[in-house]
Amino acid sequence: GLGVCECFPPHRGRFCEHTEPGVWDESRPYRAVLHYLVGERERLLSDFERTLPLLWERFNSRFDYPVVVFHDGLSPASRQRILEASRNRVWFATVADYTAVPAYLQGRLELDLGGYSVGYRGMCRFRSGPIFTQPVMQHFDYAWTLDTDGYFPAAITADPFERMHRGGYVFAYSHVSRDQASAVQHFWEFCRLYMESKGIDPKGTKMLRRLTDALVLRDTYWHEWNRVLFMNDIEITQLAWFRSERYQDFFHFLDSVGGFWLYRWGDHAVRTIAIALFLDANQLLRMGVPYGHQNTCRCGEDRPDEVCV
Repeated sequence: GLGVCECFPPHRGRFCEHTEPGVWDESRPYRAVLHYLVGERERLLSDFERTLPLLWERFNSRFDYPVVVFHDGLSPASRQRILEASRNRVWFATVADYTAVPAYLQGRLELDLGGYSVGYRGMCRFRSGPIFTQPVMQHFDYAWTLDTDGYFPAAITADPFERMHRGGYVFAYSHVSRDQASAVQHFWEFCRLYMESKGIDPKGTKMLRRLTDALVLRDTYWHEWNRVLFMNDIEITQLAWFRSERYQDFFHFLDSVGGFWLYRWGDHAVRTIAIALFLDANQLLRMGVPYGHQNTCRCGEDRPDEVCV
């Protein structure tokens, strides 16, 4: 219907008649993928050309996982730039409508909300829910989210996917931060409304109690979310759980009130509250991998005495 035909890993060719499997695919008891979301913007493409070689050099040359690039219409020239940037096995997946604002919100939307464009807000919504049900993702058990400007400052010698599978973890994260109040307008109120409608105790789990503890940072009220969250510019998700009715129902409720478009609700906020609602802490894995992104840089748990420069 879109006039495109795209093969899913490991298939290649005009009719997807060929395959390009990874070196270790047959020996693994799970299937995993690394994925990005890229727009037709020079800054994003330039970042990507720098980070893809680092991904190969410092991780994927050892483990050889497929890389899926979600996009909303990359030109042939841009695709070729990405393919030629590294030795990673790259596939493209078109997402035609992730910036399509619902008709009922037309006229209510600020086009530039505090510097966050409609495209950025569409990305937040897409990564909150629809990404997990994309056709290309149906073939995988785990997915590692990365940003085009995120990179590995040192080599990753142990495979986080293998650790996820071996430990039965549902979600892996690198670091915890805090969202700005202006980016989560009304978010907690609608989360509370969801909990009330489902008969969920807002203090019913240890993680929920921690996230509503006013003493953590001393600038929020009791029973109010303190805006602490898992940052997900780098994360690994167990796809079966995030495709499940429980998680998707929570996403669809939030999506129905238009908060992604009206207020720039972030996918990390949705992920954090859903995890606190439905998972135990022992189902989470903190990744100690070396990682850099914007103003964050860590050398990893294998290099505790080293500092990013």
